[in-house]
Amino acid sequence: CSLLTLHVQHIQTKIQLKMEKLTSTTKAICDLETFHHGAGNCTTPFFHTWPTLYFYEVSLKLSEMYKKELQLKQTIVQEIAHSTDQDLMMVYLSSWLYQPYIDNSSKLLLEAMLLETGHRQC
Repeated sequence: CSLLTLHVQHIQTKIQLKMEKLTSTTKAICDLETFHHGAGNCTTPFFHTWPTLYFYEVSLKLSEMYKKELQLKQTIVQEIAHSTDQDLMMVYLSSWLYQPYIDNSSKLLLEAMLLETGHRQC
């Protein structure tokens, strides 16, 4: 059981790190775009309709949501092994399944990002 828990934590941490790297890369693209084009608008967008800055803001928002959720899940994994109270374990379970730090808009934002980058077709 602990080996499975470690494996799940490793995968979740790896995903979170990739999201942070995406956010950092998008921020660098924004900075490069600002440097290259100055304060004016860029005439050649990197994405279909979104400006690069909006793409960065959305990726940062998603990354922060999943970072908080990962921290919650790591806390639950540490605490549930020591809990003997059935009611508390139900709270842990519902927190794990409900994902309180993930906004309802996250799935829509993620799908929109996939459309903008051409990774998903209409």
